[in-house]
Amino acid sequence: MKYTVDEIDFKSITPKEFENLCYDLLIKYNFRNLIWKQWGADNGRDIEARYVFTSMIQDKKLKYFIECKHYSSWGVPVGELQTKIAWADAENPNSLIFFITSYLTTSAREWIRKIESQKQYDIIIIEGEELKNRLVQFPELVERYFSRNKYDKLLKDLKDYHVKFNILPSYEFLCELIDNVEIERLNDEDIVFILISFYRQYDFFEQRDDYYGDFDWNKADKILDYLKTTVKNKELLSITNQKEDYTILWDYGFINELDWRICELSEDVKQYSFMGYEIHLNYKQEKINWKIGHYLFIKYKDVAFEIYKTETIEMRIIENVSYTVISLLSIDIPDVQVANYMLYLDHFSDNTNN
Repeated sequence: MKYTVDEIDFKSITPKEFENLCYDLLIKYNFRNLIWKQWGADNGRDIEARYVFTSMIQDKKLKYFIECKHYSSWGVPVGELQTKIAWADAENPNSLIFFITSYLTTSAREWIRKIESQKQYDIIIIEGEELKNRLVQFPELVERYFSRNKYDKLLKDLKDYHVKFNILPSYEFLCELIDNVEIERLNDEDIVFILISFYRQYDFFEQRDDYYGDFDWNKADKILDYLKTTVKNKELLSITNQKEDYTILWDYGFINELDWRICELSEDVKQYSFMGYEIHLNYKQEKINWKIGHYLFIKYKDVAFEIYKTETIEMRIIENVSYTVISLLSIDIPDVQVANYMLYLDHFSDNTNN
């Protein structure tokens, strides 16, 4: 999801949740060896962390003290800072960071300005508005701590469930998401999760329809119409650069129909406008470098989309598509399957004309 600073309300979380939020933000910033002092005396910091600066000659490990101040609406006074400064004076970290939900009072700001040049360590103050601007760079954190929208939470839960248990959402859940979520607020990861979940289970949803009779073949159109206006990329460079080192684990969509029914071209052949692959990446390399990728091609109205997902996501739009679109794809399609695809399209064209 995409979030704005207006959707972050620090009053909606407890002081302990705020500490947890700061802890998660530090992880996003690649701090290491974090110690969250949740119980007992904190010795002048809520969190202690290390940050490693790497160079060709030597790695440098710096120590940070982090203090989290959860104030609802008023400013943080001098008295709330003095004990933390005293502990930093005694233990001499490289930096002392204050995360503050509100702001420093004028007297506290002036006091920090006067003493910071006398210290052996840096004093870093991150106040509420700056903190909000930092948090919106990590939508998953905003979603976890501040989202109160039912469908935002549903999407988060479905994605978490897939990561933990490799289970895709049901047709009912996908319909609820697509019908109710604001598509404009979805990020690329959200959109690709929904599309892959829908098309990967398309054949199952058709079989399910024999019993329930509620399957909407065009359910994803709302998302595809949005992509028509937002996707500008004309190339899919990431998969093109990996062509020599991947293999197909399994496929779905019309490519599956070409593999085992093309010779019949009977009523059993299903008319699909998409195909997908689960891909084994770096399979020629050592096992530690192996990865799983997902590729999805969707033909929609007068355009087509290519979607490629690994740790990152890349999407491509192909405009003014024709019968030959399959030969333009970024992924390798054997010549025999290109020819079979033409027969496949002709089969449905002939049946329509008849």
